[in-house]
Amino acid sequence: MARLFKKFRIFRRNRTPITSKLGAKFRPLHFAKCSTDRRFAGILLDPSQPKFLTVSELAPADVLFCSYDENDLTHGIISHGSSGDYVHVAIYVGDGKIVEAIKPGVIEDTLDNVISRYPYVAVCRCPGTEPTGLPGLSDKVVAFCKKHVALQTPYNLLGAIISPILELKELKKQSKWPRRFTGKQKKRKPRNSFFCSEFVIQAFTYGGYISEETMDSAMYSPTALAEESDFWLIGYLGNLDMAEHIRKHDLFLTGGISPE
Repeated sequence: MARLFKKFRIFRRNRTPITSKLGAKFRPLHFAKCSTDRRFAGILLDPSQPKFLTVSELAPADVLFCSYDENDLTHGIISHGSSGDYVHVAIYVGDGKIVEAIKPGVIEDTLDNVISRYPYVAVCRCPGTEPTGLPGLSDKVVAFCKKHVALQTPYNLLGAIISPILELKELKKQSKWPRRFTGKQKKRKPRNSFFCSEFVIQAFTYGGYISEETMDSAMYSPTALAEESDFWLIGYLGNLDMAEHIRKHDLFLTGGISPE
């Protein structure tokens, strides 16, 4: 089944620019991201990257964006549906552990296990966690993570499925009106379930860094979250053999558009 999925190009993530109306029809989310300047191409954004990190270089509350495996059917479906190379995101909580929202619910796992599941992981840090940033932010994010592990908060499968649809709807609004007129969101009731990127946004909302009035976590896939400026790339984890692929195709280095 995975081989069949990989064989048919129409069902695979396509990073190339859109050059026709037909292409825009087949890749509406990619087209909308390009039209609203969330994606761009043409330069290597950081010549010092990819830098592969050691665990000792990570800090609590670092955000881990996990790339998709072309041989994995589930990864391919998520990548195609969300128009992005990142299919999962988790939070590092220190001591070689991460917290993530996956199908069983919010769980704690080892960093090694997460790295083993994906070709590579992009490690990002919120500027608010720096010494000159928001006091106590890292501690609050980690506390939020630990709380929901203890509560065994369930996974939001429906939310994960519809988030790209909500994102596309919002991007179409932005193509007509500046974001400052469309970005304000209504305050929402506390969530009782999360999908992965929703969980990360809510953790940083709890910490006081992200405002729920301006960022609706329901419409952010892992890639959509990576396209925001809330988290800054510090390096990568995983297979060193992926360095050239990362340099040519990774969102943080290419802007989201690259040749196949």
